[in-house]
Amino acid sequence: MADRALRQLFVLANAYKEGDLAVGGTRDEAVRADARRALGGVTVGEIRRTVIVDDAVTTCLDRSRERRFDADLDPLTVAQLKAVLIGPGAASWARRHRDALPSEAASAVVKIMTNDELSLVARTLFNPHDGTGVTIGSPHHLGSRIQPNSPGDSDDEILVSVLEGLCHGCGDTIIGLNPASDDIDSIARLEQLLEQIVRRLNLPTRYCVLSDIVKQREAQRRVRVDVGFQSLAGTSRTLAGMVGLDVDDLLELARYFDGLYFETGQGSSVTNGTAEGVDMVTLEARAYGVARHLRRSLDARAPGPRWMIVNDVAGFIGPEVFATAAQLERACLEDVVMAKLQGLTMGLDVCSTFHMGIAPRDLRDLTRRIARNAAPAYLMAVAGNSDPMLGYLTTAFRDHPPLRSQLGRRMTTAMEERLRALGAIGDGDAGIATSVARLYAAYMKAGGDRRTSATLEEAGAHLLASLRDRGFDLGLADQADADRRVEAIYAHARAALYSTVEEAVVRDATRQSVRVRSAAADRDDYLAHPPAGERLADDGVRAIANLNADCPLGVQIVVSDGLNANAINGQLRELLPPLRRRLAAAGHHVAGTDIVIQNGRVRAGYEVGGLVGAELVVHLIGERPGTGLDTVSAYVTYGRDEHGRFRWSRALDHSATTAICGVHPRGRPPDVAVEEIATVVTRALVERRTGVPTSERPRSRR
Repeated sequence: MADRALRQLFVLANAYKEGDLAVGGTRDEAVRADARRALGGVTVGEIRRTVIVDDAVTTCLDRSRERRFDADLDPLTVAQLKAVLIGPGAASWARRHRDALPSEAASAVVKIMTNDELSLVARTLFNPHDGTGVTIGSPHHLGSRIQPNSPGDSDDEILVSVLEGLCHGCGDTIIGLNPASDDIDSIARLEQLLEQIVRRLNLPTRYCVLSDIVKQREAQRRVRVDVGFQSLAGTSRTLAGMVGLDVDDLLELARYFDGLYFETGQGSSVTNGTAEGVDMVTLEARAYGVARHLRRSLDARAPGPRWMIVNDVAGFIGPEVFATAAQLERACLEDVVMAKLQGLTMGLDVCSTFHMGIAPRDLRDLTRRIARNAAPAYLMAVAGNSDPMLGYLTTAFRDHPPLRSQLGRRMTTAMEERLRALGAIGDGDAGIATSVARLYAAYMKAGGDRRTSATLEEAGAHLLASLRDRGFDLGLADQADADRRVEAIYAHARAALYSTVEEAVVRDATRQSVRVRSAAADRDDYLAHPPAGERLADDGVRAIANLNADCPLGVQIVVSDGLNANAINGQLRELLPPLRRRLAAAGHHVAGTDIVIQNGRVRAGYEVGGLVGAELVVHLIGERPGTGLDTVSAYVTYGRDEHGRFRWSRALDHSATTAICGVHPRGRPPDVAVEEIATVVTRALVERRTGVPTSERPRSRR
């Protein structure tokens, strides 16, 4: 079968999801059923010899795959492969062939499985870590990643969040923090904080600051970095857009870390326009193939297996990928099976952005069902069902104990024993607040604090109460209170999604502005179809082009509503005027007219840069509804490549941009953000670059 024909068959054979429409998928169930029947007759050998994407990812997947089983695998049809996996002996067969099965064949077989069949396979296959008792990824294990995110990267907020997570029995797999500030100084400080928590409490777990592997390598030159992190994808173009690297480059950086944590998720290539005509399921299988390639390549260089986990952040993108809970459930089942078939220890973040419209109670029900049917190694765990920094719905700390009980699964033996020794779990008479205070006292004493345990517990209780009073879901003993809190956040976020930038705000914050709109027909079109928000409407293009003389090779400021116009309404007056003054004081020429985009996304700013011929664009955009805060992010993009040529294009990789996120009085205050933005602008104009520094990227040997 020709390469193009097989690619199209792969697309049509998928269970319907919104994201596949962008690469030729269909809503017609009869067409999809015919495609599944046809795909069932294709052999693994035919798939193996097909070039799905002609790029470096394909080359690496082929290079590191175990080929000695090709003679066994090649004659199998996809239908026969399915029969093997749902039949007796599937676990031993999968262990034997997990390094040999082509990634695309893993994607093909899940396409022709029902949800029940996927669940059967997922609950049959496990890739546990070594150790005694219940270990990560073993059949009786349901672990968690504590995600202690803070809008302002506050030490106290992060610490107390970790302590409360531990008191719910969470964190046995990893403590993984998403930094609000992605500069090297912040990454290094946060690495040290997490190391201190793990070391003082002697926790049998790993820790990670989820920046990117380039910045982590830079931070590693200053502090100890326990686990290297990187988002993965199934095409070279998507990888380049994430971090400016390809697979061989990732391998060169990964060798510096003895632990690795990768995140993936169906739809990243589709939403970034880098899918190369390939469906989301196949691209996700290839991303797992990249993880397998990195593991096998690193293990070949050094004795012993490298500690590695993969996390599927299913549902984080939005309704352009999964429009319903059923689509999200299907994706989680597919992803776990494809990852396990390739030998990976696989976790899930069963999550939903607020513009997907899955209510908190519905997502909790879905999480319970997926945890039972997909048997992931671990789930996410945050302080409340809404992440306070990223602004999306996921699994709360308090959800984990009942999940483990209902499913008859446990945290790792090592973590359970340690938490019992610390008095963090197992005391039915003590509430969570009491346990957190006790753990806080143990943490402080281990750091050399000589106050009495009673005094330290009182200090811990006071800190916990102050954070709860500031709106954090910490120390809430009553489930009804927690439910009311997350429902209020959900209502707040849904209102923010449909808000508009107020004319009075624009008038007060700008000296002169022009308001334009993107190509999105309305707000619903904008939320469901991101590309429409990435390009300007024709009348806006004409209006902006007329401003070209106003900004001869200077700084252009752009303001967009993004996903949260209320954030612009709340922050722009305190952010934009002082930013202009600060940039002028630094000697930068700033265009006199600010451009305000209705229904605008980040890439619309790149188009503006090209239209006005700006040297650099500062794009202020409302983001992350669902944090309980209305936060603004600033995307600073230098407009020339290393040869001095303009590179403005809507297709510009986001890795070329530097982001300053979480601007809000309770996150990164506007005055602090102004200084950070101005510093980035000055550095960018001197160094002539933004985003991932090319000097820090390894030189590929391809």
